[in-house]
Amino acid sequence: MKSYLRKLKAYVNANPTRFDDDCPLPALNSLYWHYTECHTMTNEKTKQASRNLSAYLRFLPLKKRDTIYCLASTLCAEHESIAFIAGLQLGAQLMLELTEEAEK
Repeated sequence: MKSYLRKLKAYVNANPTRFDDDCPLPALNSLYWHYTECHTMTNEKTKQASRNLSAYLRFLPLKKRDTIYCLASTLCAEHESIAFIAGLQLGAQLMLELTEEAEK
């Protein structure tokens, strides 16, 4: 298994998957975008918040309403992205710590 992991690591290091060259963590960023594109997650609380936001914005002209809605959506997406990537990093860190402990 260790031989396979070394070969896989060497291959990935030599041939990284890049979806966004400006991203410092392309693999985590790509996982996040694949996750969000395929798994739009809502619940009654998010649906109600969206209805509330629409109700507050209904008195504004459409262009201003769209601008505010896009800003709010971008802010929420950025928070979600940070949390998603941090969660994966934390999981990887935990696995490294557990593996390190097992080797002692």
